[in-house]
Amino acid sequence: MAQKNYTAERSDYMTPFSIYSTLLQIAQREIFDIDVCCSRKNIPAIHHFIDGRRDGLKEVWHGDCFLNPPFKTAVKWIRKAVEVVKDSDNTRVFAVIPADRLETKYYQECILKNKYCVFCFLPYKAGFIIPGQEDQPPKPSQKIMIAIFSKDAAVINYAWDFHNWFNTLSFLGREA
Repeated sequence: MAQKNYTAERSDYMTPFSIYSTLLQIAQREIFDIDVCCSRKNIPAIHHFIDGRRDGLKEVWHGDCFLNPPFKTAVKWIRKAVEVVKDSDNTRVFAVIPADRLETKYYQECILKNKYCVFCFLPYKAGFIIPGQEDQPPKPSQKIMIAIFSKDAAVINYAWDFHNWFNTLSFLGREA
């Protein structure tokens, strides 16, 4: 399996408002139920599975979940998102993940060949917020994909055309 080596010295980058606020619009919510993978509170959520205190990979995910995993371990988080949504009728996972892994087996299985996934490629490189430097603008550095795992992926995909979220097209995963 092809693998990209992410060399970031840290894994606690925070998600910019422009990304999570659009995901909240898609969810038609003001707040997520859970941020399943965070090192500090950054996005509006009822619960935050803070790294070091609660392991989001071992916790139960329910409702509308936000996921921005460390890119080095994204495969674990994406696989969990797929399983959680497959086993639930009311859980959705809104994920911010790297866009440069399409050739990998887990992207093929979990995103491209998953009818419960709607995804897009941001039309620009995204920058993330460095903890302690929240007053500085993020420096765009990474190609990002948004993946929404939901049993209602087809409905979300249809609505995407009307709302033009992220100013880009969305795609619906397809069963192999």
